[in-house]
Amino acid sequence: MFICFLPFLIQYLWMFASVLVIEQGAYISEQEKNGEFIFTNFYLLLFFLVSLTSFILFFEIFKKALTLKLPRLRFLKKSEISIVYYIAIIIVIIAYISLISSPSVYTSEDVNKFTYWDTAKYPWLKAILGSTIGYLPFIFGLIFNKYKKPTLLLIVLYIIYLVGVDQKFTAFLYGIIGFLISFAVVNFQKRRNYNILSFKKRYLIVVASLIFSLVLLKYSNKNPFEYLNLSPVESVFYRAFGLQAHVFWGVNEKYNYNDHPNSWDLSELPYGMHVVMKDFTPEFHQRYLEKLWANGVSWTNAYPAILMRIFPVPLALLVHFLIFSIVPLVYTLLIKTIERKNYIIAIVLFQLTLWLTNIYSMSYFYRLTKVVLIFLFLAFIAFIYNRAKKIA
Repeated sequence: MFICFLPFLIQYLWMFASVLVIEQGAYISEQEKNGEFIFTNFYLLLFFLVSLTSFILFFEIFKKALTLKLPRLRFLKKSEISIVYYIAIIIVIIAYISLISSPSVYTSEDVNKFTYWDTAKYPWLKAILGSTIGYLPFIFGLIFNKYKKPTLLLIVLYIIYLVGVDQKFTAFLYGIIGFLISFAVVNFQKRRNYNILSFKKRYLIVVASLIFSLVLLKYSNKNPFEYLNLSPVESVFYRAFGLQAHVFWGVNEKYNYNDHPNSWDLSELPYGMHVVMKDFTPEFHQRYLEKLWANGVSWTNAYPAILMRIFPVPLALLVHFLIFSIVPLVYTLLIKTIERKNYIIAIVLFQLTLWLTNIYSMSYFYRLTKVVLIFLFLAFIAFIYNRAKKIA
């Protein structure tokens, strides 16, 4: 349960640190103003406590109430874990075909992680790989026990690929979490005595130093905050802490501190990030916003800030408590599929958790349509499978 909630724990802790910086008077470039102390972390703490309560409560409810009986897949007499292993190899090969044949983000000024697929040799591969192949570390956790040495090689190749496509902190972070989720469930089921948190601290320092060095290298080549007279090192920390929670701070200032009327418009949830960006960007910059969205660029952490724009805080907290229940629902089903060795379906459900992480940070609730459709499809498969077993 702790590992499943970890992405949201990190989100809130990171935002908490960012708010501390902003409320010391840091300049917010996107809003063109300086921050001030307005008790923002108090409201952030309320949302965190509601998130934690909702997650634990509904996790326990779904764990007891839901049963899942789905068929296991076989191909050419291969078990499902072997099929998943071969899928991982194929995905890594495809990723390197794309990487090697496409313009490099390090040698071309026009290519970065946002425009990589626009310039890629085979842009249609994005449907398979996405921005970070986020489901691949989850697969590594599933196959690690049975294929340890090959999996370690695949992990190294995956890290090199992420560096090659200009992915930085977030991709590595969610990759580690994805691996831990599947690895922990598999080994808990086998009663293996692994303490996944007892890793050597020097490994963490090495990985953190590597990520920081990559970001610093990129900012040294092209410093996005040079106009603020910030050095590359200062720009890295400004991006990490000065801007991470500026949306939450800005919504709190406008709708709580300055008592601006709430919108009471639930239709703002599907593209909440776009709504908030328009809210804090002068009208003469609207074309610039549309250009950013077209390139897949946006701010971050529009949720749960968007709820404070729509509703007064007490009602916003209640709505958050209810709609956050979708997260433990998916994680509960994910764990049950791993326990039943329905690994292919587990990968699909893990992809849903990645979408949910995006939904509950960016307020892109339009992605819930995909989640619902996949749920209906899995429910249909379960119905047909169980009906066939009863007839047999």
